This record gives sequence, C-alpha cells and structure tokens, in this order.
Amino acid sequence: MNLSSLRTANRKSCRGFSTLSAMFWLALLVSGMYLFFKVLPAVNESFSVRKAIRGIEASGPATPLEVINAFDRQKVVDGIVSLNGRDLEITREEGVLVISYAYDRKIPLVGGVSLLFRYEGTTRKGAL
Repeated sequence: MNLSSLRTANRKSCRGFSTLSAMFWLALLVSGMYLFFKVLPAVNESFSVRKAIRGIEASGPATPLEVINAFDRQKVVDGIVSLNGRDLEITREEGVLVISYAYDRKIPLVGGVSLLFRYEGTTRKGAL
C-alpha cells in the first residue's frame, strides 16, 4: 500500500453523518418543533380574533354595546382568552362603526425567556 491509497482510504472513511452531527441536527429539530408548538396557539388566536371582528363588522351592528356583546359571545365560541369586548376600541367615522383592537400575548419559553407578540387590527377602510 502506498501513501496515496492510504489518504484515499482515510477520506472515504471520514465521509457521512457522524453521531455528533446527528445529535446536533436532532437537537435543532426538537428546539424548532418546541418553539412552533408554543407559538401556534397564539397565532391561531390572532386569526380567531380577526375572523370574529370581521364577522361582527359584516353583521352591521348599530351601537358599540352590540359590538361588545357580539364579541363576548364569539369569544366563548372561539376560545379567545387574550381580549375582551371591553378592550375593543369602537368609534364612529363617517356614520360607520370602526372596530379596532390591540393586545399583547406573552409566551414563556424556558426559565426567564419569553416571546412577546403584539397584535393589532382595525376595520377602518384603507388601514393596515
């Protein structure tokens, strides 16, 4: 066996996935999945809030109290916990009720580390 054949043999044996790299990628995958499943309920809730507000707007409520009551009813159905009907900002612009909302959702991850999401929306035409 000469020196060049030894080098070729060593290179071939070093190719592939080592145990250490497999553990690294597995840890990265598990961390990503953990983060995804912690954030998913907050994102789902934001879509539920948006859907509820659009549904209330489409029903054409006449007074702010009707908006608040309709949102509180829909909140129970959709499982919304971060926002109440009283937290909505309801104004009248050019004879039309405009519903706006803004809320924060804090998601604890590990120890003192958390994610903070700020959600906001409005039914004002041309906004957001």
